[in-house]
Amino acid sequence: MSGGEKIEMMNGKYSEQEISNINEIEQQLNRDSQYITIAIGNSRILRFITERKIEEVEKTYNGQAIKKIRFIVADPNEESKSEKYFDVGKRSARLIIAKLKEGFNLLKIERIGSGKETLYIPTQISIN
Repeated sequence: MSGGEKIEMMNGKYSEQEISNINEIEQQLNRDSQYITIAIGNSRILRFITERKIEEVEKTYNGQAIKKIRFIVADPNEESKSEKYFDVGKRSARLIIAKLKEGFNLLKIERIGSGKETLYIPTQISIN
């Protein structure tokens, strides 16, 4: 690979095959993970499995122990529909619980902020 080719790839100029390969690896990593992640500014539709217990878990963030609320969810857009963990802070959990209490378990979850300022905003999805 010449220096010019490296610069083009660093600037995001990939061939269709390279983009396909990168997307395939990303999809495999997401399938293999037991956790749901949502990038900053993105959203995902999740089915909250309310038959499973919602619990508080302790995680480490920047060397400090913090408490998160763990939901069991499935991504209806994935073929496997396997159950995964979705861990959120208490502010986000309260918003999600409010939607669950209203009878909605299929929610669009949008992530805003990062670090301690992360908030997951749920919006109910109507099934027609």
